[in-house]
Amino acid sequence: MNTKQYKSYFHLPDGIYALAHSVGPLPKVSKIALQEHYLSPWEELGGDAWPKWIEAIDNFCAAIAKLINASSDEICPQANLASGFSAYLGAIAKLPRNKHKRKVLMHQDAFASMGFVVSALADSYGLDLVLVNGNPNNLAAWETELAKENVLACLFTHVHSNTSAKSEVKPLVELAKAHDAYALVDIAQSVGVVPVDAKAWNADAIFGSCVKWLCGGPGAGYMFVQAKQIKELNPDPVGWFSHQNPFEFDISNFAPADTARRFWGGTPSVASYVTACASINMILEIGVENVAQHNFELKRHLLQILPNTLTIKPTIDELHQQGGSLCLGCDDMDSAAAKLTAAGVRFDRRDKIFRISLHIMNTREDVEVIAECFA
Repeated sequence: MNTKQYKSYFHLPDGIYALAHSVGPLPKVSKIALQEHYLSPWEELGGDAWPKWIEAIDNFCAAIAKLINASSDEICPQANLASGFSAYLGAIAKLPRNKHKRKVLMHQDAFASMGFVVSALADSYGLDLVLVNGNPNNLAAWETELAKENVLACLFTHVHSNTSAKSEVKPLVELAKAHDAYALVDIAQSVGVVPVDAKAWNADAIFGSCVKWLCGGPGAGYMFVQAKQIKELNPDPVGWFSHQNPFEFDISNFAPADTARRFWGGTPSVASYVTACASINMILEIGVENVAQHNFELKRHLLQILPNTLTIKPTIDELHQQGGSLCLGCDDMDSAAAKLTAAGVRFDRRDKIFRISLHIMNTREDVEVIAECFA
């Protein structure tokens, strides 16, 4: 696939950018949108800019809904994954019918922040974190823990950050629901490079961010809450943007929004949603399926030309079970790291693993430079 024209869509640091799993590069449209939809209204209207800012956040929610096949009313902006996950867990934990369910299951390779949320809620709600080991798609391993009963929820990681292993979400969701547990999904490492379909999955809640493959920058998190359960959930904390009418300002009348926005909270950081909305719409215009195909082709090419001496690398067949990142390892990690740095490759390292992420702006020439660093 010829995607060289997309390189011009971004403000890119010098060198070869392979860090989309960490922070996606800044799209030029996002910088323009920040000025047009956030700074200019503030400059021209001051405190009267709120209607335009709220419209911009509405557009963000609509873009997320289109991206993951959901309704805008099922989307609530969040600062990050942990804030939405914490609010949702608290809301389901305090439902009377769940009073005996205190276990939360997640895979051992789940993002650490999500585990911290469960541990932090132990005192308030008595929640207990249980980790599942091995292949994240081993249904038997999940069922072993679910069969012990008292499981409140399972958090499934769509793509794991340290291995790039991809979970087959739909059968995992079905398994959790068969055991009367809430089925939740973390899509931070997948959305934008792996298709996400909230309706097909039938998950109760989904948590994501825009900072990685969506190139939306930090601060633009979001949560999806299935429409049929929204009105029975009363999260804490709340704030004026959790209200049906945030500008009513009647301190004695809190009426929670009848959409997912009851999970919103206090004054939002408008700028992050403005920049992220522009980047999401850019990705939608390019097509997630095109990003995914390009990413796969580049990874396959890299694997074909990497030396056989690497100690850790997936096979071509294994690529189909992975997300956008390549996790690579070799005997002399320090030497390879030095070569990658000298070649201008922007990557990161987790102990014995290099994480390399190739997005729509990367080329076959980039891949060949990376391969040379392992020669």
